Amino acid sequence: MSETAELRIEPLTVTSALQYMAITVLQVAEWLVKQQQLLKQQQRLLEERQSQIEAQQQQIEELKDSLDKLKNRDSQNSSLPPSQDLLKKPSDKSKRKKNQKRGPKYNHPGKTRNGFGTPDLVVPLELENCPICETELEKVEQAPQKVQQVAEVVEQPVEIREYRRPLYKCPNCGWSGYSSMPLGVKEGFSYRGRLCSIVGWLGYGGNLTWRKQEYVVEYVFGVPISQGSIAQMQRWFQSSLEPSYQQWLSYVKQPGVRCVDETTYS
Repeated sequence: MSETAELRIEPLTVTSALQYMAITVLQVAEWLVKQQQLLKQQQRLLEERQSQIEAQQQQIEELKDSLDKLKNRDSQNSSLPPSQDLLKKPSDKSKRKKNQKRGPKYNHPGKTRNGFGTPDLVVPLELENCPICETELEKVEQAPQKVQQVAEVVEQPVEIREYRRPLYKCPNCGWSGYSSMPLGVKEGFSYRGRLCSIVGWLGYGGNLTWRKQEYVVEYVFGVPISQGSIAQMQRWFQSSLEPSYQQWLSYVKQPGVRCVDETTYS
C-alpha cells in the first residue's frame, strides 16, 4: 500500500520550487512596500499632529499673556478710568503686617493749618484771681498772647430773611408793580439758592435719601422742611445745572476730544 501511494505523489521539481519561492518573495516584498508606505503616512500624520500641537501651544501661551495683561490693566497702563483700578496689596511685605493700625501714628507732628485768616468773632479769655490762692492777678503786658482759632458750627447756621415789597405805581404812564426779588430767590418759594444748592449736593453728591436730607435740614440747619420742598429743590438744582451740562456735553462730542472723563454720553 505505501509503495502505491508514493507512486501517486508527484515529486516537486526544482523549477516549481523556485517559482513558488519567487512568488512568495514577491508577496513579501509587496507587503513590505505597503508597510513602508503605511509607516510613511503615519510618520507624516505624526509630524502634522506635532506641528498642530506646537501651534496650539503657542496660541495657549499667547492667550495666557493676553489674559495676564487684561488682569493687570489699570489706569496707568491702559485707557481704563481710575475708578476701575483694582485694589492691590502693597508689594512691601512690611506694610502688610497683621494688626497694624492704619492712618498716622499717635502724637505725630501735625500738619493742620494754624489759622483761618480774619476771625468772625474774637473771644477774650481772661483771669481775675489766682486759681490757687485767689489773689488778684496782674497781666504781663510784655509776654505774647496765646492765640488759637477754632472753627465751629453756630447755633443758628441759617438765618430767616423776610423781603417786604410795597406796590409801586407810575403817575406818568400808569405802570404798577413790585420790585424784583434778589438773585437766588424764587417767587413763591421759601428757600434761597445756597440752601437749595446744599440740599442738591446732599442728594446728588452725598447720595442721601430724602428722609436723611430732611433730617439734615431740620436738625442741623434748624429749618423746617417737607419732602415736597426737597423734591422742588432737587428739580431747581438740576435745572440750574442743565445749561452747563449741555455746554460740556457738546464740547465733549466735538471731534478730537474723547475719553476726557468717566462719563458716557449718547
